[in-house]
Amino acid sequence: MKFCIDGLAASNLNGTNLYSYTKEIVTLLNSSDKFDAMYALWDNFPLSFYWKRLQNIQFMSLGIDRTQNDLSKLEEFLLANKIDIYHSPNNGFSIPANKVCKYITTIHTLYPVAAKEMVDEKYYTKFMNMVPHALELSDSIVVNSEFTKSELIKYFSIDENKVRVVYPKCSEMFIRMEDSMCINFLKRNYKITFPYLLYVGNITPRKNIDAIIKLLKQTKEKIKDLKLVIAGDISGKRTDYVNDIKKLIHSYNLDSDVVFLGVVKQTHLPVLYSGAVCVVDFSEYNSYPLSTVEALKCKAIVICNRTDVNSKILDQCVIFANQPETSSMAEFIHGIHRSTEYKNKVLSKLKIPLSSSDEELLSIYK
Repeated sequence: MKFCIDGLAASNLNGTNLYSYTKEIVTLLNSSDKFDAMYALWDNFPLSFYWKRLQNIQFMSLGIDRTQNDLSKLEEFLLANKIDIYHSPNNGFSIPANKVCKYITTIHTLYPVAAKEMVDEKYYTKFMNMVPHALELSDSIVVNSEFTKSELIKYFSIDENKVRVVYPKCSEMFIRMEDSMCINFLKRNYKITFPYLLYVGNITPRKNIDAIIKLLKQTKEKIKDLKLVIAGDISGKRTDYVNDIKKLIHSYNLDSDVVFLGVVKQTHLPVLYSGAVCVVDFSEYNSYPLSTVEALKCKAIVICNRTDVNSKILDQCVIFANQPETSSMAEFIHGIHRSTEYKNKVLSKLKIPLSSSDEELLSIYK
């Protein structure tokens, strides 16, 4: 059997959940014997060393005009190479106009529909044009959580028997790093020589970064040299929200206490997670909390909202907190910073979050 996957996210979207998801699939397929031939559509050449070493994947540049959503060259490729299964792992944004083989679509989020007012009109229109088409033509629809499945059924009235819940896989690179290694690495690469709270992810209003700023302000009354490190893209459409956040930072006189790193290398994240006093994520809406799962794999203590998804995936794995509880959370952060014994006691009570094994992730191709 012949297989093809759209590798757009893995080639171009570093620092996103889509990147991590697609990277894990392509890497696992390279060492599997599921298919006789495997192709990945690729938009970024030359290949980096990581991808060059995957000898069983053929990386293909088809010159697809994604700005116009013209997938005719992809359709021609699938037909000419007699592909049996094609997977669009990016919300179905790359399902061809016509059905020429078995299609699998992964839906990661329904946020553009659930909160239309929070996304720009152009993206909403694209989403509503392409997702229904992908759902109709796909033989199998994979979602990252029960929550996403319920949202999909709610907004698109899809047959639930066509939908499979398969959690993303957390990369094996996410393990606890030694303290001495973290200290040296962070100082050398990021000039971080201070205790810090860490946020990793998108910089958008639904992530409630202003609430993290307020928590920092409260906690600094107890840990004077504490700072907040934010790892995530701050360019493009995010600029307006970033500017609002910076105004809030200035109003609290925290200009020198919040560090924006931008997009960081995935290989640096385990060190950032391991070195943090704690990781904080107050997202209002999420489909699967991948960055939190990564942090937990690194034995970081995470404070986050009790959303529907978090309650299922992260039950007894994190410290759940409502945003108004900044005073009690500040006390807690002060406690784990001051006492290693207390921090280890907290860690010993936390469980492992729900994620997929290699076999479970590749089961989407059964």
